[in-house]
Amino acid sequence: MVAAVSDAVNVEELYRVHGRRVRWIVWRIVGNAQDADDITHAAFERLLEVDGDTGPVRNEGAFVTTIATNLARNHLRHCNTVRRHSAAVAHHYSDVIAPFAPPADTITDEERDMARRAALSEAIGQLPPKCRHAFVLCKLKGMTYQQAAERMGISIHMVKKHVQRGMARLAEHLHGMPDGNGDTARAANDAG
Repeated sequence: MVAAVSDAVNVEELYRVHGRRVRWIVWRIVGNAQDADDITHAAFERLLEVDGDTGPVRNEGAFVTTIATNLARNHLRHCNTVRRHSAAVAHHYSDVIAPFAPPADTITDEERDMARRAALSEAIGQLPPKCRHAFVLCKLKGMTYQQAAERMGISIHMVKKHVQRGMARLAEHLHGMPDGNGDTARAANDAG
């Protein structure tokens, strides 16, 4: 038993007594049941990792609740950072997801957006299954490589490799599409 947690109380008993309440608190913070389950589990794991050097814990329920709320806040900060980063680098991917369209004076912005989405959807549909799955999880659903690796049951390295291959194939597919003048993007890129 961990020295910081009193010998009279084991972690299983703490989970039975406080787990439901801690999960509810975490769920209120993160707003997602699956994340709440993961964070609650991680909080009780952290409780096992506490060493006895800091002295005994007087209120185990409050202690695990503090761990869980801190983990939940860290999770929210991480998600916000990922969202901000994704928005900040979105312009780097604009050449991949924005196919060339007819001249602006012949179509509306809405029609152009619909054409871009249709072209992207078609290009994603042509990706190999693992590339498509990794690309959708990481680039469209905003998962981290680690989360995608866990979901797909493969290594983080393989997720990165599949996403990179997917990005390259999408760029190749979308750059080869004709623009409004009937020229291809590849020809325009080769020229200059």
